[in-house]
Amino acid sequence: MRKSLLILFLLIAGFASSQTTYYWVGGTAVTSFTGNSSWNTSLDGSGTARAAADPSDILVIDGSNIGGSTPATGTVTVNVTSTSFAQLKLINNAKLVLQRPAGGGGTGTITVNGGAAGDDLVVESGSSLSIIMPAADGTVVLALATSATGRISGMVVLANGAHRIISQVAGALVFDNGASVTTNTTNYPFGTTSTTPAAVAYGVVFESGAHLYYTGGNSPMGNNSTFSAIDFKAGSNYHIRASNGTGSFTNNKSFGNLFIENNATLTADGPIFRIGDFTIESGCSFTTHSSGHTAVLGNLIVDGNLGFLANSTNTLVLGGNTPQTVAGSGVISVPSLLVADNAMVTLEKNISVTAAVNVYGKLDFAGNKLTGNASFTTRVNETVTGLTGTLTAGSFQITNATGVAGVAGLSIIGAGIPDNTSVVSFSSGNALITLSNPVTTSGTNVALNFFNDTATLATANASGFEEANGSVALTGTKIYKAGTNYIINAATSYPFGLSTTQEDGNIRTGSVVINAPVTVNRGVDIFVSLDLNNKLSLRPDDTLRIRTGATINGAFNGGNYIVTAGDATDGKQSVVQYDDLSVTTIIPVGSAGYYLPVTITPVAASAFTVAVIEGITSNGLVNGTALSAFDKQKLVNASWQINRFSGSGDAALQLEWNTALEGSTFNTLPDTDIGIITNSGSIWSVPLNSGDNTGNTASATVSSFGVFGVGSIPQAEPFVFNELPVKVYGDADFNGGANSLNTTQPIEYSSSDATVASIVNGNIHITGAGTTIITASQASDGSYPAASIAHTLTVQKASLLIKADDLIKPEAEPLPELTATYTGFAYNETPAVLLTPVQIATTATAASPVGTYPITVSGATAANYDISFEDGVLTVQPKVAQTLTFNALPLKKYGNADFTANATSTNNTIPVTYASSNTNVATITGNTVHITGAGTTVITASQAGSLIFFPADPVSQTLTVDKAALTIGVRDTSKVEGEANPVFTITYTGFMYGETAASLSAPPVVNTAATATSSAGYYTMTPANAASNNYTITYTNGRLTVLPLGGSDKPYLNAYMSNSTTLTTRIYSNVPALSDIQVWDLNGKPFIRRNAFLPKGFISIDLMVGSVPSGVYIVTVRGSGVNLKQMIRIIK
Repeated sequence: MRKSLLILFLLIAGFASSQTTYYWVGGTAVTSFTGNSSWNTSLDGSGTARAAADPSDILVIDGSNIGGSTPATGTVTVNVTSTSFAQLKLINNAKLVLQRPAGGGGTGTITVNGGAAGDDLVVESGSSLSIIMPAADGTVVLALATSATGRISGMVVLANGAHRIISQVAGALVFDNGASVTTNTTNYPFGTTSTTPAAVAYGVVFESGAHLYYTGGNSPMGNNSTFSAIDFKAGSNYHIRASNGTGSFTNNKSFGNLFIENNATLTADGPIFRIGDFTIESGCSFTTHSSGHTAVLGNLIVDGNLGFLANSTNTLVLGGNTPQTVAGSGVISVPSLLVADNAMVTLEKNISVTAAVNVYGKLDFAGNKLTGNASFTTRVNETVTGLTGTLTAGSFQITNATGVAGVAGLSIIGAGIPDNTSVVSFSSGNALITLSNPVTTSGTNVALNFFNDTATLATANASGFEEANGSVALTGTKIYKAGTNYIINAATSYPFGLSTTQEDGNIRTGSVVINAPVTVNRGVDIFVSLDLNNKLSLRPDDTLRIRTGATINGAFNGGNYIVTAGDATDGKQSVVQYDDLSVTTIIPVGSAGYYLPVTITPVAASAFTVAVIEGITSNGLVNGTALSAFDKQKLVNASWQINRFSGSGDAALQLEWNTALEGSTFNTLPDTDIGIITNSGSIWSVPLNSGDNTGNTASATVSSFGVFGVGSIPQAEPFVFNELPVKVYGDADFNGGANSLNTTQPIEYSSSDATVASIVNGNIHITGAGTTIITASQASDGSYPAASIAHTLTVQKASLLIKADDLIKPEAEPLPELTATYTGFAYNETPAVLLTPVQIATTATAASPVGTYPITVSGATAANYDISFEDGVLTVQPKVAQTLTFNALPLKKYGNADFTANATSTNNTIPVTYASSNTNVATITGNTVHITGAGTTVITASQAGSLIFFPADPVSQTLTVDKAALTIGVRDTSKVEGEANPVFTITYTGFMYGETAASLSAPPVVNTAATATSSAGYYTMTPANAASNNYTITYTNGRLTVLPLGGSDKPYLNAYMSNSTTLTTRIYSNVPALSDIQVWDLNGKPFIRRNAFLPKGFISIDLMVGSVPSGVYIVTVRGSGVNLKQMIRIIK
């Protein structure tokens, strides 16, 4: 054995060492793929050319250089015949097009033999392989031998002919994340079992992130339901961009993510075992098969149409293990819908179902609904007979499993199957099961068991699960199985589904979550938990039963509790029933307006019912006689019904209430006077124990149950008037506090001494210190006798403090007025109420030297005040001089912003004031100087004196304000020769403070030499004569253009003798032009010629004619667009 292995190793090593790597150096011109000169052992062509094709050759097309010694990049296009080699690698963005010779027909088969290290067919990311020539040119087959593997990370295109890529070993050809393949061929692009060479099932693998684009032609997967050339891994992407062609597209197939795009129609030719995300674009449609399943494990987005054939029994299975969304703007209509056990599906659109809906997992309707004629069933704790099957690690399918009918939607367990795995489809004919998770461990005859937990329904529909308009608006039979879970996310009065043949009595649920205000539509049994995140209201006579082992959870408060409503007409009362309560438990009940919980701690396991009503009655029941306002003074206006129907022994009760329900005098009672009270059927008892009037709780241990309330010790007498507390002059009016069982006659008070207290609006009003007798009286009502009780009211004097005010006096100045401050006057009184006024004195005189002297207060008396005195201090201080510093003011200019005067003083307690001698130059507000004109003004800083400061000597500074610069100009204008001068427009630059020409003391005028008779030409406009006190004025001239009579569009010439030797030509040109100016005699003889450039507008050109004899001449101006002449007399 060892010898054989050694020989095999040596053979492999020898084969590997004989392999040669060749690089394409043939450039971009179309040539033969097997042309030896196109391959070289060096990328730059400096190596050895390929002598002959060898099955062990490694061929590399490197996109960085495909020209060898003449570097080039681009697409390599080659004609192929049948050939073989060990490996083909496209790297560095290489682009390869394989084709047959034009019109040649036939098949060229390229076989990749393998046998070298690594993958044998490689297309790197950024590189591409295309086989796209027409069928008339023949067929190209790229085949991986059984010993070869391939890995594609770039792009592959197969189109037009019967071209194909064949993998002869399962999983040998892998398309990586980022790879893309486009197919549109007349044969199967990845082959079938009958192609040459034959393809193997799942020979091609699309990994997560790889893309396959079907744009027409035969199916990339093969030709029948028992074969698929492709293994789509989870997360791979299959894009259907053309309607079904030849072959099998869906029958017994599994996909990663599936997209129907480009207005394509996909009609299923068989059931689909698995789809990840399923997207149907607008304008596209998908039709399910006539039977079996369409299993979707990811999001279902339908903007087009998802429908079915007539009489189809196909089931849309939503079976993912992560939250799924059904959304889109299109239409979904299916025969049947199944939500698998571990699925968590949210509907963002309505779904129409015609046959059956089965919910094993969680279905969140949000605000949407199911419509159609289908039946509806929630599945709870269901099982089927166990099976056995064969498991392959990494696969989503179990094979060799017979008897699989009925397992779809159930959870499955077995060795090698991950937790929380559901069955999403099955095939009885193929004896296989498709799972929501891939298998982790292989095995044969693995025992398989099936079950489901409990269906969960969630809704945010205001109609809840109402039969016609709720989330399940199906017209078929509805079965909401006992134990179904509910999550209510919107206010509704129909939170629970009722089966078509609903039994009488309570709805039986698993767990219920209340996230919005809800009123039940039937009594409810809770078998797992009730989570209160909002208010849950029971109707009269409903029972909310918490079964053994179940709990009520939540942060109970004024918004999260159970309302136990009752009917005062018929006495029906809803209750919360708690089975098998054995530990301290809060029962979070309340009325419609208030949270009124009960806490029960039994000594032994017991079962209780609890209800509470707002509005205490004589018997504590909803239909009892309401107590009067007087009766409720010392009660909480609520009663609790707590009954035990199993168990024995004591139980500790705690009741809690809201302050708003307390009687008018309840909050004044001490804790010892309040507690839990019981009702015998018509009479409320004394408190069983003390309570907490601050925390609003009361507790007691009881062994008998019934109706409970919270109240105080009953009054012993029908008329009670307690001793009055001592008061102090200044206290507010108060009620005497008398109570009576006589509620028909008023209680009246009187005072024996109106100078101490009087009665105002039924309250006792204090008028002075002392004592008085307060009598409380009440007339008889016929049942209770008249009553009168008197008590002494003592009113003590109020405390009044009189304090001499501390004062300061400058040395040698008269004494200031001595004053005092009063603290403690009541009722807004003043010193005028004192019987004798206060005496204020000091030992200081006007001549007292610097120092401190006492100010004493004494002598004041008052009837209603106990007076205390506190002396003050008079401080004699020397008078102090103040010195101002006022720096020179900077030069300013008219138009400058306001600025702050900068004088400072040795004393900062008295403000410095300023004045301006010339308000035409500057004004001052506070210490802000505002410039009003040019010139000078004197700014004087002053500081007044006080009791302890001499006035400061004023300090003055001169402020100089220069004139601002103002430029006055005149805007250029024009007129036609012979017209009067136009109105000239004057411009101003430099006005300050928003001023205008109106602020000038003299307006400007414009002077010009031009008149109505002036000849055509330019004339200066000169502004002048403006005057202003605040501006230095400069002028900018303008230009008046006098146009010839022809206007601005025609040239013009005016020639004249400016002196005896100079002929001046004034020329107007409407465009720039080069011209000749000439002087001719009348016989046409030229005397003078001058070239000149004529700008657009006027120009004056002088001609020297001193040598020209006197006579009559003609002046001409000719040039581009100019042809002028004028006769002129030259006289010397």
